[in-house]
Amino acid sequence: MPSSFLALSDIIYAIGPKPILSGIDLILEKGRIYGLVGPNGSGKSTLLKIIARQVVPQSGAISFGGKAAADWGVREFARHVAYMPQFTPATDGMTVRELVALGRFPWHGTLGRFTATDRSKVEDAIACTELEDFADRPLANMSGGERQRAWIAMMLAQDARCLLLDEPTSALDLAHQASVLSLVQQLSHERGLTVVIVLHDINLAARYCDAIVALNRGRITAEGTPAEIMQADTLHSIFGVGMGVFPHPVRKEPVSYLL
Repeated sequence: MPSSFLALSDIIYAIGPKPILSGIDLILEKGRIYGLVGPNGSGKSTLLKIIARQVVPQSGAISFGGKAAADWGVREFARHVAYMPQFTPATDGMTVRELVALGRFPWHGTLGRFTATDRSKVEDAIACTELEDFADRPLANMSGGERQRAWIAMMLAQDARCLLLDEPTSALDLAHQASVLSLVQQLSHERGLTVVIVLHDINLAARYCDAIVALNRGRITAEGTPAEIMQADTLHSIFGVGMGVFPHPVRKEPVSYLL
């Protein structure tokens, strides 16, 4: 049986008088991929930032592995949870290997020595993301899909057990979207990683995620397997528009469309 890795209870967050998240209760299990979906402004990215400890909620409780979030030190937390924001920081002049090596920072710190273990973790992450031929190439000279794989490699080098990805496919073409999400799916299932991904495309979430969590106006409106979420009435309640569903002609998974 899968075990709980992350638990959120009655999370509330607001900016001034404007509520962003209200009464969020969520339990995430080890080794599963969760897709956060919902209309723009529903609170998806904010919820991910709260999980990543980038934003502090006004109230509520968060625990990782049964341990309260407040009891985790910064470096200890970074050894367990890796976060990739929607807009990644500038990497001017940096190669793939140099970026991936940054993932080892939580383990050796600013003044620590980069050890043989660190080098091994970096090379393993590069190999797992099939970036060996690009390892010494500047990130500026790579495609968007290749850069996303490099950021995922950095998260793997971090050796975290939970990956948080905010819209990792938003600027990618269809081929690179499939490549990045297939890689994340493979790594999650092979390594037992808990993954939370913010996605705009419900069909991508249904294809690559084990479970879907839908938000609307700062509340969780639906939660379940792709088959449970991909129902016409459920999709209407999430997105507020008429939608139909049909089985994929080859893979048989549910595919949605606008009416």
